Amino acid sequence: MSITKKISVVFGVLAVIALAVVLLFVYAVRTNVASRVPIPGSSMTAVVTADVSGCYSCQLFDQGHPISDLLLLGPYASRSCSLEHISSVSNIVTIEWADGYHYSVMVDIASRRFVVGSNSVPSK
Repeated sequence: MSITKKISVVFGVLAVIALAVVLLFVYAVRTNVASRVPIPGSSMTAVVTADVSGCYSCQLFDQGHPISDLLLLGPYASRSCSLEHISSVSNIVTIEWADGYHYSVMVDIASRRFVVGSNSVPSK
């Protein structure tokens, strides 16, 4: 086997190993969906994800497409939370989850966004 063929085989093997490492890294640091809640009165869904840093985040989706930024909910007790309660007053929907800790978001279904307080801290 010539030197050129040996070098190309070595580079091919290294490329496959590098790809495998990248795929394993992406799998290890991806966020896990902890809860999906359809928002009553709209086509939106609130999706809570648990990341590897130990925090829950919530994001609004419409027909599978994100329509909001991530809203940090806080640290989690486990990587799985359960829906506690959904309530609605006018066009504001409040969704509550729990996993030992309690989390809550408010969504304005008319403007399709999270309702936040005047200091940009989520209303609880």
